[in-house]
Amino acid sequence: PKMARNFPSLYGAPLTAPLQVKPLLRDPELHWKRGRSAYQSAESWVKGSLREQGGLPRAVRYTLDQAEEWVGAEMVAGFFEHATPLDTLKGPSSNDVLAVCRLPDSLGVMAVEAKAGETFGDLVSVWNTSPGRASRLGWACSLFGIEPSACNNLRWQLFHRTASAVIEAKRFHARHAVMMVHDFSKTPSWVADYCAFANAIGITGAEVGGMSEPKLVDGVSLRLGWTHEAAADQLQV
Repeated sequence: PKMARNFPSLYGAPLTAPLQVKPLLRDPELHWKRGRSAYQSAESWVKGSLREQGGLPRAVRYTLDQAEEWVGAEMVAGFFEHATPLDTLKGPSSNDVLAVCRLPDSLGVMAVEAKAGETFGDLVSVWNTSPGRASRLGWACSLFGIEPSACNNLRWQLFHRTASAVIEAKRFHARHAVMMVHDFSKTPSWVADYCAFANAIGITGAEVGGMSEPKLVDGVSLRLGWTHEAAADQLQV
């Protein structure tokens, strides 16, 4: 049978079916439900690695192709529930999918945040409840060039998922990184939170269905992207 070369499973063998993702989830029984983001992303990414051009879901490829350096990207390695250490080893950022891609002139790393109507987590003002979290917030703000006092109304999940894209790009010596929202809902929600985060860290052009303008972060060219599965299907990408 044809193998999904790009997705190692928990035991190191390639994934050939979406159901093989279930044991990798933090709470398999809670999160493995049709319509939930974990289930939908497994369906999309495992099947995409088997069937689609460059091993990427069609809708994701359509979004990536809107940025010149990502045109024709090909996934060479992908990981579900990949934990990226942040400022410390404690409390890593668990990416729904981490994809290492071959680009025309370099490597690129994509950290994927899958959504099916879920929020982007707590506001910073709610999340920041301990000295350890305050320290981590300061680290993230330093990375993106923003003052902690300006973050209270932003969503913390967007900080650590975007930071993980930059961190993993540096680990793979990749010049380019994307934090990609892969939205499986019928109608996009929480878009204002996404745009507010982009504006706060100095990234322009962030919108549903597209790629933002790039910004150099710690030596990595970073973009934000939002793939809306339903809209991309209508475009027959």
